[in-house]
Amino acid sequence: MRILLLTICVLSFSFAHSQTGEGGQGSQRGASQGRGPNNQQPRQEMRVFNAFEVAGIFSYDTDEALKKLKLKKNKTLIQDVRKAIVDYNNKVSEIGLLNKGNFDTLNIYVNAAREVAMSNRNQNGSNRQMNSSGGNSQMGSGNDAMRNVRKLVREKIEPVKWDVEAEENALNINLESLLNEKQYEKWLKYQKKVKEALNPKSQSNIQNSGQMGRGGGQGRPGSTGGMR
Repeated sequence: MRILLLTICVLSFSFAHSQTGEGGQGSQRGASQGRGPNNQQPRQEMRVFNAFEVAGIFSYDTDEALKKLKLKKNKTLIQDVRKAIVDYNNKVSEIGLLNKGNFDTLNIYVNAAREVAMSNRNQNGSNRQMNSSGGNSQMGSGNDAMRNVRKLVREKIEPVKWDVEAEENALNINLESLLNEKQYEKWLKYQKKVKEALNPKSQSNIQNSGQMGRGGGQGRPGSTGGMR
C-alpha cells in the first residue's frame, strides 16, 4: 500500500513539474513573439532598392557559365561562347555607366522615400486613437507620395531596361546559333537561375512596380521567353 501511495505521489509531482515547465516555456515564447505593438512580430527589413538590378544591369560570370554548359574540349566553341558573353557584359556595363548618375540619385531618393513611408505607417499604427478624418488624410497623402515614387521609377528605369533586354535578346540569339539544343537549354536554365538570385520574390512593392511586372518586358516586339 505504501509503495502504491509513493508511486502516486511521484507521478503527481512529475506531472505538476512538467506542466509548470511548459507554462514557463510558453511564457517565454509569448514574450519573444510579442515584440512590437499588439503582440506582433517585428517586420523583416525591407530590401534595399537598387535601380541597376531593377533595370537588369548585371554581368554573367563567363567561367561559371561555361562550366554549366559543359562544352567539353571544343576550344573553338568555348572561345565563341566566351566572346558572346563577354561582349554582352561589356555592352550592359556601358549602359550602366551611361545611367550611373541618374540611378545613384534614384537609389537615394527611393530608399529615403520608403523609409519615410515606413516611419509614417508605424506612427499611424501607434496613433490609432486619432479621429478618422485625420487618419484618412495622412494615409491618402502617403499613398500619393508612393505613387509618385513608382511613377518616377518607371520613367527612369523602363527605357534602360528596354536597352538591356535588346542586348540580352541578341546574346540569346547568338548563343542559340552556337549551341546545340541541349546546351542552349542549359544556358536558359542558368540564365534564369542568375536572374532569380538577383531578384528574389521578397522584393518590395516599389521594386516590383519598377520592374513593371515580369510581363512588361515580354510584351515588347522582339522579346524572347528568357528575358525579364
